[in-house]
Amino acid sequence: MGVVNLPSGRPTLKLTGGALKRLEQLAGPHARADIHLTITDDYPLAQAFVIIARVN
Repeated sequence: MGVVNLPSGRPTLKLTGGALKRLEQLAGPHARADIHLTITDDYPLAQAFVIIARVN
């Protein structure tokens, strides 16, 4: 899993391997999951919020 930027510049997560398989299990066969990510950092601290929304 890693952070990637969409063409708009918005950050999101790219899931691979076991993380992707688990997300597919949670979402179910007829739905997808939208991942919303916000990141901030001000040395020496960093903070991220992740929201995963199931979309039918």
